[in-house]
Amino acid sequence: MIPTIEEKINQLEQFFDLLNTRMAGATWPMIVDRWPGELRGAETHYIYKYPLSYFQNLMHTNQIYMPYEKKSDRIAIVKFILDKLTAGSIDIPMYHFGLFLIYGGRESYKLEEDFSESAIGKRRAEYANTLPRAEYMSNDDFVSSIYSYLIERRHTDVGRDYRRNPYFSEVRLLFTPEQFGAYSGLYYSDADWVEPISGKMDLECRKWVGEKDPMAPQPKKEGKIEGTIELGHEGSGSGYRHFVAGKPINAGSYMEVKFGDGWIAGRYEWSFEKNSPIQIHSSRGDWILITEGHLVRIRK
Repeated sequence: MIPTIEEKINQLEQFFDLLNTRMAGATWPMIVDRWPGELRGAETHYIYKYPLSYFQNLMHTNQIYMPYEKKSDRIAIVKFILDKLTAGSIDIPMYHFGLFLIYGGRESYKLEEDFSESAIGKRRAEYANTLPRAEYMSNDDFVSSIYSYLIERRHTDVGRDYRRNPYFSEVRLLFTPEQFGAYSGLYYSDADWVEPISGKMDLECRKWVGEKDPMAPQPKKEGKIEGTIELGHEGSGSGYRHFVAGKPINAGSYMEVKFGDGWIAGRYEWSFEKNSPIQIHSSRGDWILITEGHLVRIRK
C-alpha cells in the first residue's frame, strides 16, 4: 500500500524528533556565506553550502523519501517544515534537508510556484523569503573550499601577499593544478598533481608528474641493480639459485619488488627448491609471493 502524504509527513516529523533527541548535536557539514554584509548598511543574505553526498547519504541511510510529483504533496511538506521552523522545532539545516527531500537539491525547481502566497499563504511566503538559500557542492569543491579558508593570508607593508599553507601532521592532500588554482589563486602549470607542503610560505607544493602514485615516491635507482629475477646454477654445483643481472642473491638480501607504478621493499627468502615460490618479507610486515621473471631491484 502506498503511504499517504500524512504518513510521509509523520515519518519526517519522527526523524526531526530523532535529530533533536538521540542525535542531538549532530554535525552538519556546511559553509555559510554572507553577502553583501551588514557593515555596508544593506540587507544581509546568507547561503548555506552543503556537500550534496551528505544529504543523499542521510536520506538513503534513514530511508526517508518524500513524494514530489503532485503539487499538493509538495505544498503539504513545505507548509509542514516552514511551520516547524517558525515554531523553533527545527533549525535551518533541517529545513534545508526537508527541502532537499522534495526537490532533490534543485530548490529552483517549481520554487516560485510552490512558495507563492496562493500556495502556502502570505505569512509563510513572506517568512520563506527571508530564509537563507541552500546550495550543494561536489565533495571535491567542498573539501577544496574548506582548505582555502584554512590558508593563512595577510597583507604586508611592502605589498607582497603573505600566504602560508595550512598545517597538517596526519593528513596529506592532493589537488589537480586546476582545482588548487581555483581555490588558492596559485596555478602550477608543470604538474599533473600538486601536494601542498604543510606550513610552507607562498603556497609551496610538491609537484607530481606522470602516472606515478603521488603518495608513494619512487626510490632512486642509484646503487641498485634492476632486472628480472631468474633461476640458475651457481658454479659447477647442482644447487639452484636466483640471479638478477648475473648477480646471485643470498637469503635475507634487500630487494625491491615492482608492483604497478611503485616498488615494495623487503627481504628475499626462498626454500632453494625448484618451482617453489619466492617470498619477500616486506617492510610492512607481510609476505609477498613472486615468481621468476618478476622485475626487482637489489643492491650492487
